[in-house]
Amino acid sequence: MKKAYLLSLIYLVLLATGISRKASAQDYYKLGYHAYYDFDDSAEEAIQLFTRAIENKQEVAKSYLMRGASKMLLKQFNAALDDIDTSRSLDPSNPKLFYYYGQVYAREDRTYLALRYFDTAISMDAKDPKFYNARAIEWFFIGEMDEIVENENMAISLDSTADEYLTNRGYAFIKLNQLNKAIDDLSRSIKIKGSQKAFADRGYALSLLGKHEEAIADYSRSLSITSADGETLYLRGLSYLALGKKQQACEDLKKSAELNYALAADELQKNCN
Repeated sequence: MKKAYLLSLIYLVLLATGISRKASAQDYYKLGYHAYYDFDDSAEEAIQLFTRAIENKQEVAKSYLMRGASKMLLKQFNAALDDIDTSRSLDPSNPKLFYYYGQVYAREDRTYLALRYFDTAISMDAKDPKFYNARAIEWFFIGEMDEIVENENMAISLDSTADEYLTNRGYAFIKLNQLNKAIDDLSRSIKIKGSQKAFADRGYALSLLGKHEEAIADYSRSLSITSADGETLYLRGLSYLALGKKQQACEDLKKSAELNYALAADELQKNCN
């Protein structure tokens, strides 16, 4: 969402509630929280709003935490950690502190340190599905698919409406060669929200079962969401090859190679010259 639109919306909200520039910090905190979660590309506005909340000395611990989270989105990692540290000094009992520490370290590719903080967050609050999902994602980078399934099982048991958790578990099932379980999860995810990744992953699972027509349909849905995906174009090209549709296959492999997907060049040279 455009920055100008967000600022206009904030202004209108303030007017509608009869709040001027003397608005209470509680309102600034809520507006910052709204900007952080509900708008794209609005981290800078969220930082401004949380700063106003801090200046007005209300919701100070939470405002420092969420300002740190907003700085994290802008890759200002040291500044983010400073704000989270300040929040911790004011309220060390908040488990979300450790969730956001973990998120910062995850973005710095410090996977094992991130896992330690996610473990702490879960030990303090075992009922937040986001904590388990965050830990599952870090296990992905280590390659521990069973750990991903275990953590997403917990996340899904706490919130069965989040498509991301089902998509992540579905991908882990693919890697574990439990393809029917993968397809079930990915189909559930797609019913909630048809994401690019869910369609692509279900297509891949279907292709591994030799169901190339169905796989191509899913790859095509995925590409309708994100057309410049070299991997999905490559995989659809392979399914076209499996069906003997060389022209369509070569078109996909060529596009994939142009997007610098490494495996596509070899298949293109082997099948399309």
